[in-house]
Amino acid sequence: MEKYLDKWNGLCQRPMMEKLSKLTFLLALWIELTIVVVEKSEYVIQYEGQWFRLTFVLFGISLLITKHSLREWIGLFFFAILGLISYKATGRNEILRFVVFVWACQGKDMRKVLKGTFWYTLAGCLVIMILSLFGVYGKVVLVQWYRAGGIESRYCFGMGHPNAFHCMIFVLTILGMYCYADYLRWYSYILLIGLHIVTFMLTVSRTGFLLAIGTIFLIILLKGIPFLQKWKGSFVLGMLLLCVSVMFCVYCAKYSITSPTLMKLDRFLNGRIWGLHDSSMRHDGMLNTWHLWSDPTNIKYFDMGMVRIFYWYGIIPGAIYILAQLRLLWAAMKKSDYMLLALMISITFYSLIEAHFVSVYLGRNYILFFFGMYLSDMLPSIGGKYAESTSVV
Repeated sequence: MEKYLDKWNGLCQRPMMEKLSKLTFLLALWIELTIVVVEKSEYVIQYEGQWFRLTFVLFGISLLITKHSLREWIGLFFFAILGLISYKATGRNEILRFVVFVWACQGKDMRKVLKGTFWYTLAGCLVIMILSLFGVYGKVVLVQWYRAGGIESRYCFGMGHPNAFHCMIFVLTILGMYCYADYLRWYSYILLIGLHIVTFMLTVSRTGFLLAIGTIFLIILLKGIPFLQKWKGSFVLGMLLLCVSVMFCVYCAKYSITSPTLMKLDRFLNGRIWGLHDSSMRHDGMLNTWHLWSDPTNIKYFDMGMVRIFYWYGIIPGAIYILAQLRLLWAAMKKSDYMLLALMISITFYSLIEAHFVSVYLGRNYILFFFGMYLSDMLPSIGGKYAESTSVV
């Protein structure tokens, strides 16, 4: 085994193969990010499934011609089996697509990839906004009935819905702060807070506003107190928050209409918890619609992203995904990556009440990028010649 792996890795390290691996990876990523941006507009993407098949093949080519350690191949085999079981049970191929993407990240400079993702997404959002402002495509203002305030006029700038617009501002904020953490100064935080205040005035999107402001202040706290950056307790607290969030979602899925406490909380959340019960005649999202490997009929959309993980993909894949996030936080703790801690806490809370990060679009879920960045640190060591890391952080 080691003999053949040695030969293949030697072939993969040739300059032409490395360039081809990076080219196919970037091409697939650009397509995925384009789909993410366009999906936020009013345009309906044609042949979406075919685009996903194309990116799957491109990421697959990049994966195969990239140097991998033996434990990375073993890990790929395990998660590919998980994806195949999920596909057989549900007809959904997202897990397979996500796994291939994560392994294709190996050998890439993921910090550059994340910065490229930030600028590409920002440019795409600006194009949509400009097109709407000049009356070329998309509405600037959306007048309709909103759960929180009745019939109102709120700004969406071509992105279909005010919440979608504020969502993109939110995700660009947290990704940008991670990518350029070393350049953040006191005035950077003031500008970001001001940006979200103005955005809130235009969209009245409380979720994006509160979580963005909370993330900014969390990063101010972590950067202002260096002790917290390396203190293991900070990362352990992040792990506990993730576990508590999962338990909260299980509780909501079980008692969404019978718990007086949840009903009071749901008034603040604009009916998101009730939406689990009211989304269909089957009450999709409620605990009785969860299965070990999900079900082909579990296709409904609702706001609570954390619940959607278990409803769409099944209890077993959902649990493995949460465990992988805990392992990622553990790996980040060993490298004192406190900005990743802040980003994951932010995504965890956002996913409680919104589902932007839980979708068929891998370009939305930044946690997948960090799985790729920290893959070799997350996989258990098997020792031997081919246990070394091949990732580029």
